[in-house]
Amino acid sequence: MNDFPRNKGVGGGSTSEETSTSEYRIREVEARLDRRLEAIESRGGRTGWATRFAAAGFMVSLAALAIVLWKVVPQGGARTVNSLSAREIVLRDAEGVERGRLATDSDGRAQLSLSDREGHQRIRLTVLADGSPGLAISDPDSRARAVLGYLPDGTTNLVFADSQGVSRAVLGLEPDGSAQAVFADPSGTIRTVVGVGADGTPSVSTIEGKTEEDPHKP
Repeated sequence: MNDFPRNKGVGGGSTSEETSTSEYRIREVEARLDRRLEAIESRGGRTGWATRFAAAGFMVSLAALAIVLWKVVPQGGARTVNSLSAREIVLRDAEGVERGRLATDSDGRAQLSLSDREGHQRIRLTVLADGSPGLAISDPDSRARAVLGYLPDGTTNLVFADSQGVSRAVLGLEPDGSAQAVFADPSGTIRTVVGVGADGTPSVSTIEGKTEEDPHKP
């Protein structure tokens, strides 16, 4: 029985998971073939030439596979490409939990989202079909707590919400250059407005009165 050389991996073996798995499968298939060849050769006679021919063909296949692995999974475990085209890219961690997603949809939106280890979306970056960009930061329950948006008319808003989803503070900049900050109580009722007009005139307004019943209280 000829001692066929084993595939040791390219460059002494890759540290990447893909390469290790591929090398294991190659060795497993090779070992099975060796056992079959030994059984055939033990019968002797006319099958000897066929055995050697099959072994030679197998080694050629192994060499071709090694070249493919070297091209696809280099020794560093990562491959650099100049261009990658896809409608959706999903990022998963070692446990298989989805941690990130980059995608476009049929409405013309492009979106990048990042999630925590529990799979809850925590950051979402979106560009709408009209070009309006937005950024949302969420809590562990996937409720948006801070949202930054830029509208086509030039308005920019930064909104902060509490744990019940009520908008409590809004900072805005208008297309004419005026700016204002609005603050609300737990019921969502506006209590204070601080602003600076387009001409630079400052203003402060407070709204007194009975607070509306908080629908979120038990």
